[in-house]
Amino acid sequence: MTTRTVLLAVAAMGLWIAGTVPSHASTVTPTPGGLQTGLIYEWQVVMDDLDGNGFDLAHYHGSVGAKSWAEPGNPASERGWTHTSDWTALDLTGLSGPTLLTLELGRQEDTPSQLFPAFTLFSGWETVNSDSTQHTFDNIGETGHFTNLTYIDHLANAGGPNGTDSGTGLDTLSKSWVLTPGLYTLNYGGNPSFVPPLGQTGSHQFAASLATSPAPVPAAVWLFGSGLAALVGLARRRMNA
Repeated sequence: MTTRTVLLAVAAMGLWIAGTVPSHASTVTPTPGGLQTGLIYEWQVVMDDLDGNGFDLAHYHGSVGAKSWAEPGNPASERGWTHTSDWTALDLTGLSGPTLLTLELGRQEDTPSQLFPAFTLFSGWETVNSDSTQHTFDNIGETGHFTNLTYIDHLANAGGPNGTDSGTGLDTLSKSWVLTPGLYTLNYGGNPSFVPPLGQTGSHQFAASLATSPAPVPAAVWLFGSGLAALVGLARRRMNA
């Protein structure tokens, strides 16, 4: 069963709980003008809750270096390349409360991309230290490379957090977090296996999807889990048919 199938099942379950169809109010701005003096952001994504149902969706794509998220030759606390990875300034200040954010990062399907994606989530926007002084960064923590970023979480791929693992790799990754309204930074990059045939160079295309939905409340946890299990089971049976 693919990650995409599970993500679709989660999204369908969220719609069932909410009992409404989401309306999308997100805005995606490439090379945002106000975010080029510190860390150079490739994207600004603003996600809102204008209709009060808690749902929003954003989708965009770009390119990253094959080993931009974890370069084995970099020092241990500086595995990521600032310039060849991709940075998103995520604005969740328009949300009304704690929200479930789901990120799916994979290969752009209409290109011959061979990306093995990985990503990191930080709180805050970096507007002080510029790319010119921070060519590398800590992909799995915050060690003072940036003034305004605080590490929250990451998800590695074939190369692992240090870029030296030899896994087979996935072409799509996804993860969810419950976040409060505020400003966040997402870093996307490539993380292939350390050894051939998955060792790579060059740039590879990515596709990113961000979805917000209401954070499950305690009274709905059991209902959410049982309904999701049923959807996953149905999807598995269809794939095996």
